[in-house]
Amino acid sequence: MMNEKNTGVRIRVPASTSNLGPAFDAVGLALQLYLTLEVRALPQSPTRIDVTGEDAQLIPTDESNYIWRSMAEMAEESECRLPYFSLRVENEIPISKGLGSSSAALLAAAAAVNFLCARNWDSEKLLEITVAREGHPDNLAPSLFGGLVASIHGNKILCSKSEFPKEWTAVAVTPNLEIPTEMARSILPPDISRKHAIYNIQRAAFLMAQLVQGRREGLREAMSDLLHQPYRSRLIPGLTEVLAMDHCEGLLGIALSGSGSTVIALAESHEAEIGALICELFKSHGLSSRSRLLKADNTGLAVCNNRSDSGPAHDAPRFQRL
Repeated sequence: MMNEKNTGVRIRVPASTSNLGPAFDAVGLALQLYLTLEVRALPQSPTRIDVTGEDAQLIPTDESNYIWRSMAEMAEESECRLPYFSLRVENEIPISKGLGSSSAALLAAAAAVNFLCARNWDSEKLLEITVAREGHPDNLAPSLFGGLVASIHGNKILCSKSEFPKEWTAVAVTPNLEIPTEMARSILPPDISRKHAIYNIQRAAFLMAQLVQGRREGLREAMSDLLHQPYRSRLIPGLTEVLAMDHCEGLLGIALSGSGSTVIALAESHEAEIGALICELFKSHGLSSRSRLLKADNTGLAVCNNRSDSGPAHDAPRFQRL
């Protein structure tokens, strides 16, 4: 069991955006927007959970809570009996809006079990456990490792991480519209044409080649897509117009974030203006929205042991990679 002198740990997991247009189910980017989980072992019942922050009203505080439920399942599968515990969730990630909220929650749950059950799981084991539940690593991998991550889910999970350019900003605009992943996947056609496959393969390859070198040329075209965005545009009023935005100073490229409803615009300047313009386009279709200016998180999941009760929620020097 865990060391009784170390009964608490603080876990920080970044949000993520996936696909970046053409790299469907293959590429993700970690962002400086966080789910922070403080877990403490308790000497006696009851286990309890407290939630604050973004969409807190949507997050259950009983055994149906996704983190709590996932912890119980992971512990049982690893033949560990969880002690009584308390969870304090501080959430910044919008729920079911394309910024990897479920992936962040799963990783937080796995890291909490790792601590409470003293399993000594490394990052690769955490990825294996969480991908088995989520089914694909495109959000999980960047939230775990940080940065820009290309991944393959075959006989084994393969990931390649690159640091994202620090001078660029991800303008994340989130309409007030929840898009369940199951719904967003159900509207996609079961088959695609060779022409559309070639279109996306070319752009995904070019996109990654440019991003890992921090080169801006051609990103606007490279982030276009024919496999999922045209179909998901039916679910999000105004998305077609937003994706067609062009000739905006500072705009490098724009795409739907995951299955939506958030849109991600990569920018090298005029970030606030780009966010405001996207908000106006959604507003013209009856959707209110919020713009966030985010930098890439190149660290990924991090933990802090024996945190004092003072200090900011995600004071970077306090946290270390798992």
